[in-house]
Amino acid sequence: MRSHLPASVGAFAGAVALLLAGCTGGTGGATPSDDETGPLSAFFEQVGGSMDAEDNEAQQRRVEELVAECMAEEGFEYTPAEPMDQGLMGTDDAPEWDSLEFAEQYGYGATTSEELFGGTEEYVDPNQEYVASMSETEQEAFYAALYGAMEEPEDPEAEVEYNWETAGCQGAASHEVYEEGQVWDDPAMQDLMDEMNTEYERLAEDDGVREAQGAWAECVADAGYDFATPEEASQSIWTEYESVMGYDQEMDPEADPETYVPPTPDAAKVAELKEKEIAVATADRRCQESSGYAKAQKDAQLAMENRLWEKYGDQLQAFADDSTAAATDGK
Repeated sequence: MRSHLPASVGAFAGAVALLLAGCTGGTGGATPSDDETGPLSAFFEQVGGSMDAEDNEAQQRRVEELVAECMAEEGFEYTPAEPMDQGLMGTDDAPEWDSLEFAEQYGYGATTSEELFGGTEEYVDPNQEYVASMSETEQEAFYAALYGAMEEPEDPEAEVEYNWETAGCQGAASHEVYEEGQVWDDPAMQDLMDEMNTEYERLAEDDGVREAQGAWAECVADAGYDFATPEEASQSIWTEYESVMGYDQEMDPEADPETYVPPTPDAAKVAELKEKEIAVATADRRCQESSGYAKAQKDAQLAMENRLWEKYGDQLQAFADDSTAAATDGK
């Protein structure tokens, strides 16, 4: 079964989550940091804007419109799909992702993902009847135009890197709406993006974070858990979630990917894991606060952002000014 979520949406969301980690709100400009918000977080908040459910829905509609135009050029009819349910995270009612309130209600967002992000309503493909009326060869051509040609990798074990240019009409439309014109799509910003990714990965090596990490581990041990880091705690849940949901099972190589239906997870096991997830996440978050780990990580990130801002701040501010001017001229 093909996914109807553009692959670039996932990549985009991941990039935003990384780049805005620790961001506490809008600042009105990419200015040097205050005690709460680092200059990079302020910058990405400025150029990325604050999107609400209405904005997200408009983006989804625009993607579908572009896909329909593209498919028409390829010789196919395409009926735009309705925007997907955005769940709780598409409203103003969701608690902060890194808060104790979130952990107590939704854990790490694994077993609670449908509630948080939607997906509880069964998806209805408006193009289903149209595609069903085609021959097998025509269907293959339709999906190749929509998602890009399916090619077997030379190394089946190698990770396939997503490339919007080979992802058909969906890839091109998603790129135009979600990625084009963004700072991470600008080749001139590549050095910054690479260095920033490296710096984020090195935050755990900060002396203050390392010291607080030990106190955090002792705290969760008192709560009955054996984890060395918060990342290890959350990853344990996500790994178990993939297993319970059957995501770690390989598809039969002889199965038809167009009609393949993944295994149905055991509802009782999912419910059991949800209870475990919330318990682990709650202990994790409480210990991050009481051990000083959350503060140490925030302080380390703030220092890192200030270092990078000193190096790239003028370049980033120029990008922000150009983006603002372009948006104004387009109105």
